[in-house]
Amino acid sequence: MSKLLFKHASLADGTGNALAIGDLLVTDDRISAVGDRIDASDAPVIDCRGLVLAPGFIDMHSHSDWVLPQPNHGVTLAPLLEQGITTIVAGNCGSSPAPLDAHQKVSRIGAMLHDDALDYDWSSMGSFLDALARRGVALNVAQLVGHGTIRVGVMGGRPEAPTEPELATMTDAVRAALDEGAAGFSTGLGYAPGVFASTAELIALTKPLAERGGVYTSHARSYVAHPQHDDPDGAPSNLRALDETAAIHRAHGVKVQHSHMIFVGDASWPTTDRVLEHLERLADDGVDIACDAFPYVGGNTTLAVFMPPWSLTQLEQATADPDLRTRAKRSLERQQATFGMCWDDTQIMWVADRAKARYEGMTVAEIAAERGANPTDVYLDLVAELGRATRIINWNYSGRDDEEWSLRKVLKAPRTCFETDTILTGKGFDNPASYGTFPRILGRYVRELGLLALPDAIRRMTGMSADRMGLADRGYLKPGYAADLVLFDASTIGDNTTRKAPDRAPTGIEYVVLNGAIVVERGEFDTSQRRGRVLRLTRTGVR
Repeated sequence: MSKLLFKHASLADGTGNALAIGDLLVTDDRISAVGDRIDASDAPVIDCRGLVLAPGFIDMHSHSDWVLPQPNHGVTLAPLLEQGITTIVAGNCGSSPAPLDAHQKVSRIGAMLHDDALDYDWSSMGSFLDALARRGVALNVAQLVGHGTIRVGVMGGRPEAPTEPELATMTDAVRAALDEGAAGFSTGLGYAPGVFASTAELIALTKPLAERGGVYTSHARSYVAHPQHDDPDGAPSNLRALDETAAIHRAHGVKVQHSHMIFVGDASWPTTDRVLEHLERLADDGVDIACDAFPYVGGNTTLAVFMPPWSLTQLEQATADPDLRTRAKRSLERQQATFGMCWDDTQIMWVADRAKARYEGMTVAEIAAERGANPTDVYLDLVAELGRATRIINWNYSGRDDEEWSLRKVLKAPRTCFETDTILTGKGFDNPASYGTFPRILGRYVRELGLLALPDAIRRMTGMSADRMGLADRGYLKPGYAADLVLFDASTIGDNTTRKAPDRAPTGIEYVVLNGAIVVERGEFDTSQRRGRVLRLTRTGVR
């Protein structure tokens, strides 16, 4: 039996209650006692005077399930643990590594989410989770099953609606994944093949959530404010997208999570209040809904994300055929003008062809200036030259540079949890959220700006996130709960990244404890550690 005693800590218990000075005892992998003057003479002691002890942070939106099968994933994912993350919710945006019936069908789904080759030593969701548990994981993972993975496995890349037999096959696949431990179901409605799915298809495929439990998360249909002329209320597209997320709750009564609440482009920022107020109205009407967000005005996505939907099944022709290229260029220029976007905001992060890696860190506008060409033409050229899987970071999400009033409203909104939404592979140019998300919230938005109170910020990172995802025994400092802990200095914690130096480590994290073991000490992760757990949906929650 192993023990560890934290003495004289400022305890942030995950509930949002005021911090209280106290002790916490860890026995093996569990919190065994919380209170004043705990006596455990046989336990090593960590003196926490002046420090905050909180539950381990939960990343509500991760894509690292594509990295976890790799033997060296501890090295790649070290920045997550070093910023205090102990649990990731993976399989988001409709993309999960399982189930698969032939990896050549599914590999395109995750093409931009990992750089090193995977052995695909699994087929079902159960065998994937078993493989992770057998190999060992550096942090806890709750795995979602992705709509895109299911759809491609049954239909390939076809854009049309599924037939009734295909829909039944996909629904059975979702049900099987939940039975084998998936924590819920995710969609990526801004990407192929999710962009081709109707709301009716989504409602059909989420029926097993009502039967088996689990949460629905959605990369929504729209994060821009596009008007619909036949809507008498003039509701922008990002508000209508929120209604589509809510429709899954209305159909099945399950929890729904609107992924990465962002407002893309200057023209969308003024809709922030309207969309957030609508979120509150939905909740007041009984919809069990929340959202999550990252504390940056930039986020990673794929280079082809701006291409019009009609072009996604024929990208090569859309960039090469003169008539189709002209059509695509007009669409892109109209999109830029309508939504207040510019090519200065689009920064290349990773290129598969390492001979072209020099573009990493450059914006489309910078590459266009170098080539002396029109930026939209250069964007189309880059889609053709670098490929659809090229990763970018877009720097106009709910703000730009220091203009971030929209972002601050999202972070402050009471139904917002926190996430990284990073594609961290160990290669290319990094998203700063991989290194600084949670320290940035606690440093910039709690200590410096006073946007959030510290107990509430910790609640959003821990207890609230655990409740949203159905994590049965994590997210709180309570006896019997898993000993996932973060000890940090509230006076120094912070994010040190910049747009051009995104991989700087945070400050202020002293220790991270994962299932009872110290894995981060003085801010540094022991990359050989595999103390994480594969969490699975059960009758009593995800555990």
